[in-house]
Amino acid sequence: MSEVRKKFDRNLYEKADREAKEAMVSWLKEHDHTNIDTNETTYFDIVSTVGPELPRHLYEVEVKYSWKSDEWPDSWKELRIPHRKQRLLDKWKEECYNDLLTFVVFNHDCTKAWHVDGNTLLDCEVKEASNYKIRKGEKFFHIPVEDAYLMDMTNESSS
Repeated sequence: MSEVRKKFDRNLYEKADREAKEAMVSWLKEHDHTNIDTNETTYFDIVSTVGPELPRHLYEVEVKYSWKSDEWPDSWKELRIPHRKQRLLDKWKEECYNDLLTFVVFNHDCTKAWHVDGNTLLDCEVKEASNYKIRKGEKFFHIPVEDAYLMDMTNESSS
């Protein structure tokens, strides 16, 4: 049985992909990352390095447009990353587990972002999410906010 997924919206994808990649690349450059690759593939959005003998950094970035403010709403106790991203975890585990995988979830204007280590997704609960914008049956990784890092993407402060 195939997995239930949100209908693909090319325009929204292209807008969010461009904004998230631009914000992330800018942040990476400020934090000594080099060899930043954003070529479109079916896997990681961004691959970068910080040194020749160090592991690569693999990033999957997305924009959560319903996160409208700079502050994460207190009532949102978890992040939800679509379970379809499991294919990235599988590729990472099978082909490049020594590299560092991070999922980055930006707010609407890409000034704040949650950073979630790939290992965290391996250990978190996968279940349906209930929301009027989500198709019944669509599954998500449910990540407690305590297991992620909230970063100010315009400077170095974080929580």
